[in-house]
Amino acid sequence: MLSCLLVLALGAGLAPAEVSLTVYQRDLVLVRDVRTVDLQKGENRLVFGDVAPGIYQPTLRITPLKDASAFTTLEANYDNDLASQERIWHKHLGKLFQFTKNDSLYRGILRNFDDDFIYLEPEGRPGAVALVDRGGVEDIIFEALPEGLVLRPQVTWRVKAGRAVQGLPVEISYLSNGLTWQADYTARVLGNDRLRLEGNVTLSNSLEVDFAAAHLDLIAGEVHRTADSRQLYDEEAVTAPQAAPKETGNRLFEYRHYALPGRVDVFSGQTKSLPLIGPVEVQADRHFFFDGSSGAEEVLVRLAFDNNRGAGLGMALPEGDLLLYQADDQGRLQFLGEDQLDASSAGDRVELVVGKAYDLRVDRRRVEHQRLSRNRTRDVVEIEFSSSRTEPARIIVQERLYGFWDLVETSWDGQPISPRKEDYNRAEFDVELAPGAIGTLRYVVEYGY
Repeated sequence: MLSCLLVLALGAGLAPAEVSLTVYQRDLVLVRDVRTVDLQKGENRLVFGDVAPGIYQPTLRITPLKDASAFTTLEANYDNDLASQERIWHKHLGKLFQFTKNDSLYRGILRNFDDDFIYLEPEGRPGAVALVDRGGVEDIIFEALPEGLVLRPQVTWRVKAGRAVQGLPVEISYLSNGLTWQADYTARVLGNDRLRLEGNVTLSNSLEVDFAAAHLDLIAGEVHRTADSRQLYDEEAVTAPQAAPKETGNRLFEYRHYALPGRVDVFSGQTKSLPLIGPVEVQADRHFFFDGSSGAEEVLVRLAFDNNRGAGLGMALPEGDLLLYQADDQGRLQFLGEDQLDASSAGDRVELVVGKAYDLRVDRRRVEHQRLSRNRTRDVVEIEFSSSRTEPARIIVQERLYGFWDLVETSWDGQPISPRKEDYNRAEFDVELAPGAIGTLRYVVEYGY
């Protein structure tokens, strides 16, 4: 088996003392990393390991935390040309190296190599080339790791200090991909008008680096980024430490900022769940819903609640999937359905689809279509609902309307009814169907073109 021995001293870099992560929902993380350095007067080279792969070079920053004038930055580098057998060999072309084979030592200038042979200029024989079969080569010894290659990603700064400083805390910061988060919710139905809601954060780290005891902030909302992944906003403003929000979902610019309490270990390849909201009990409304424009003649079960303090919430809710459960007669939780909770601000109405109604049927028909003039038509639509339930059913009916329209007549089982909501392209009706009954919503609409 072929092995490479690197005979050189490798600095481990300056270890992190404190880490803060601001994680965005679209595979982006802002890392702020506090470390301690010693500076000599004049030029210094600072090397920091344990950094994320995939750093966006323009976002690299280093800032002294105690003495802003302690040094000036001359150069910043992100070193990510990782050492491998092929890279080391390529970097050593034309340089001295040695290896052993069959207990014999070979030493010379590496001129070339391929899968079968090593092309070696033997030491002391300029111009000569020895072809050595790579089979049986056991140890290859290089005098040093070639310049520019690193064993792990690192960042380096060349700085100039006006005086010697010991134990100076500095913050390095950068943007990288590889960390992302999403919200996940569970809700338990407690009765006809109550839900117990909990929200968690699922955090995923696909980076090959661990972040131990990190302060964790989450940003809900999508930041605008250019095609080459550089930020359009002021990076200096973003890298500045943010004050902890006083309540869940504090506003940061036009986004929502969630500061998780305490510190969190975020290890490489790890996916973890952390509490974000609740549990809180909220007032909820259960009803049925039919969308006439969906093409599917089915009645859906919906749960709705108001995101306000009176209902038990009143906070910014990031988008995420919600799983709904209810206890059966024996007290065991049973799964009812799943829907996506859209991003919600305080004061919004949240509506969730649980599933299809089991005891309700619907039949929608356009029973008449008439052209009144060259640019005006009239439609008569009837929507018949039938129930095998033992309880009344409140049904919200949504109809999509197009162009310039006017509802001429609307009725429920022959009685006039007004839409509960209208906007430029839809009308909603709120009807109640008695147990075991059949009811018909009828409307006449005229369209102008």
